[in-house]
Amino acid sequence: MSQLGSSRKEAEVDGTAATASAAMGGGLVGLATASMAVTLAAREPPPGLDKTAYFLALAGAFYAGVAEVVTAVWVWNDPRGRRGAGRKMMYASAGPLAVAVGLSVASLLW
Repeated sequence: MSQLGSSRKEAEVDGTAATASAAMGGGLVGLATASMAVTLAAREPPPGLDKTAYFLALAGAFYAGVAEVVTAVWVWNDPRGRRGAGRKMMYASAGPLAVAVGLSVASLLW
């Protein structure tokens, strides 16, 4: 009986560790997104792109990155209770990161 209880505790610990590592990964992706947006905001927009749209996209990417970091801290605080939010955060973080990478490539090419 104690063996069953210990395996259940190990499964809970493993689930908590997986969620915590997903939260940390999401926080790092958010930090990368926000810092890329700040770096790109210090440069001139590439020719051929509307300046207002460029800075609007950078502002959106920056705020999305900050929101990802805040969400990662929130999930990290209670990993077992917020397991689903951590997974959704990882899926949602791909869009703003793709915008920041795309604008970075565009500014490097022109």
